[in-house]
Amino acid sequence: MEVTSVAITGISGRTGQRLLRLLDADKSVDRIVGLDLREPAFRPKGLDFHAVDIGSADLKPLLEGVDVLVHLAFLFEPLPDEAVMVRVNIDGTRRVLDAAAATGVTKVVHVSSAFAYGARAGNPIPLTEDAALKPNDAFLFAAHKAETERLLVEWADDHPGVVTTVLRPALLLGGGTPAALRSLVRGRFPVRVRDAAPEVQFLHVDDLASALAFALDHDLAGAYNVAPDGWLSHEDATALAGWVPRVAVSADVADRLARRLWTAGIGDLPPGMVPLLVHPCVVANDRLRAAGWAPRHTNEEALLACVDEEGGAGGRKGLAVGAAVAGGVVAGALAWALLRKRRS
Repeated sequence: MEVTSVAITGISGRTGQRLLRLLDADKSVDRIVGLDLREPAFRPKGLDFHAVDIGSADLKPLLEGVDVLVHLAFLFEPLPDEAVMVRVNIDGTRRVLDAAAATGVTKVVHVSSAFAYGARAGNPIPLTEDAALKPNDAFLFAAHKAETERLLVEWADDHPGVVTTVLRPALLLGGGTPAALRSLVRGRFPVRVRDAAPEVQFLHVDDLASALAFALDHDLAGAYNVAPDGWLSHEDATALAGWVPRVAVSADVADRLARRLWTAGIGDLPPGMVPLLVHPCVVANDRLRAAGWAPRHTNEEALLACVDEEGGAGGRKGLAVGAAVAGGVVAGALAWALLRKRRS
């Protein structure tokens, strides 16, 4: 990498923190600008940090002199006020791109998600970058990622001199996995979907950070999936995660239960993520591998990184017990009520 200055939105998040460590150790990077609402836990001496909201702050002065922009800032879990998610995820992305154009940024790296393809029946295994983006509409994070990709394509058409890269990581684990993803991966939803056994894929957060560093060092135009080699069968993943037996229900009942638990404030799994329990959404990493990047972690290692994040509470040894308790008495009662209503 030539001597350059890099700006990172969402620098205090788990991916931003890992990328920051890589760039801090790279002597060819002479300046790092960090933007986030939260103070970063790792804050090297040379970091030019600004506590800002990308949805409202004047970003242009902060990006002056920046060569490369990495856009990570994004809200994952749904909020009661959906307009806040739109303001940060979609309007914030638009404002970041406008500031990049105004300040002469020469490269933009945007982190999207494999979820933008959607978890749907009939998905090819694996999905390649040529597949259409068809996110599950109720999963706002995925829908917003697809929309911001559309914005970036339009922006890139208007700025042909800027290298624009989109990375679509598989389900990201490790480094402080969000509660919703821990619930999904560790089988904490109080029911299972009948006859559903989708293949699954887990990306270690360190591999996404290395892919970002690779994208900064190489001109990668277009979209690239970021994933480990291969995927896991449903059976292998549930065995490794230590899922406990659950009562089987239809996808419709599972969706209604997720909505009720989420609305009641006692559910970890947003209802929009229920399709991930039913249909596969795994991606090929061939394109990024052909460019020269390679993952360092397997699906199994990424999954166990998520399991071990709760090591203080028993780690892998306490997984089955923790999963059984996590549904809670109230969740079980709601599930039973829904089942009885379904059968009556």
